[in-house]
Amino acid sequence: MNKIRVFNNEIEMGLRILVILKCIYPRSLDREMINYYDYFSLHSKDIGGEESLHADVPNRSGELSIKKGLIKSSLKMLLLRGLIEYDYHKDRKNGFEYVVTENGASLIDNLNEFYTQNLISNVMWVCHHFKDKSYSDIKLFVAQNKENWNGETAYCTVGLIHE
Repeated sequence: MNKIRVFNNEIEMGLRILVILKCIYPRSLDREMINYYDYFSLHSKDIGGEESLHADVPNRSGELSIKKGLIKSSLKMLLLRGLIEYDYHKDRKNGFEYVVTENGASLIDNLNEFYTQNLISNVMWVCHHFKDKSYSDIKLFVAQNKENWNGETAYCTVGLIHE
C-alpha cells in the first residue's frame, strides 16, 4: 500500500517553488538555487531574518541534501501542468533554469492563506537579501555558513546525555 505524504510532498514543494519563481521574476533559477532559496525562506533566521517560517530543528541544513529529489519531481509536476517553463540559454553555466508562467503566477495571486502569505513575505525578503549576489556568492555563503545552521545539535545531545 502506498503511503500518502501529508508534508514534504510534491504539492507542498511545488507551491513553494512557484512562490520563489514568482517573487524573483523575471529572473530564473536552476534547481540548486531553488533549493537554497527554499531553505532560506523556511529558515530565514539562519541568514539574518527576524523569524523563520519553520522550526529551528537540529541538523536542519541537511534539508539541502534531502530535498533535491523532491525538488526535481516537483519541478517536473509544475512543468507538466504549465505553471513553470524552462529558461535555457547557451551562455549560462547553470544549464536549465526555470521561470514561472502567467498561469503559475495567477495561481499564487489567488492564494491568501496565512501560511502562504507568510511564505511570500519570507521569499520576498530572501530575494531582496540576495538581489545583488551572484550564484557563486550564494554558493560560497552556504558553504561558509551551513555548519552554523546545525548549532543546536551539541546542546540537544548534551542535554539528553546528562538527564
